[in-house]
Amino acid sequence: MRRMAIAGALGVGTTGVLAGVLLLGPLAASILLLVVFALVWPLAAVVRHVTDDAPYESAVIVAGAAAAGVLCLPGLVRLLAWGAAGLAVALVVAGLFVLIDLVTPERRPRPSRHQRKLAQLKDAELQEDEQLIASLKCPLSIEELCGVWTETATTLAQGAGARDRQAVAEVRRICLDEFERRNPDGFHRWLDAGAPANPSRYLLPTPGDEGRRTG
Repeated sequence: MRRMAIAGALGVGTTGVLAGVLLLGPLAASILLLVVFALVWPLAAVVRHVTDDAPYESAVIVAGAAAAGVLCLPGLVRLLAWGAAGLAVALVVAGLFVLIDLVTPERRPRPSRHQRKLAQLKDAELQEDEQLIASLKCPLSIEELCGVWTETATTLAQGAGARDRQAVAEVRRICLDEFERRNPDGFHRWLDAGAPANPSRYLLPTPGDEGRRTG
């Protein structure tokens, strides 16, 4: 419905522009278009540059629309002066534009510059997380993995953000897999003890254990 309304408005505006050209003449209409375009385009370009989420993509389109709108005003006055005939012409052109809109497939809206920046930032953050996770898949020692687990416990206790919590969850999953694979007995003792923040006393060999193994 919104697209149909916009198409109808464009049809009426186009009729007004054509009527404005007939009213002012081609030369005067061209001069008016150039003057308005030259005034609006720099301002629209500045706004587009300083605003991250400008409601338009091209300053040229904005300037062209403004110039056409200025030319449309005297044209619409001329159409109203024609009475019923002018109104009929405007309605016919508006109906034609609506018909064209109905047979034209809808295009996906192009993301704004602000949305594109957010997407790029999110991709960069995901790459950082993937690099961190990939680094943990290297053959770290059990002692180093225990240190990583303790550090992540501190991170969670300090109130990590949503992105950090997601990365920490993946890191801890890797640590749990390695704990169970390398020392299943110590891993289960650690779980039975309530999985304290420092698992090294359950997973690392104690001097007594090493002495018994040597003996």
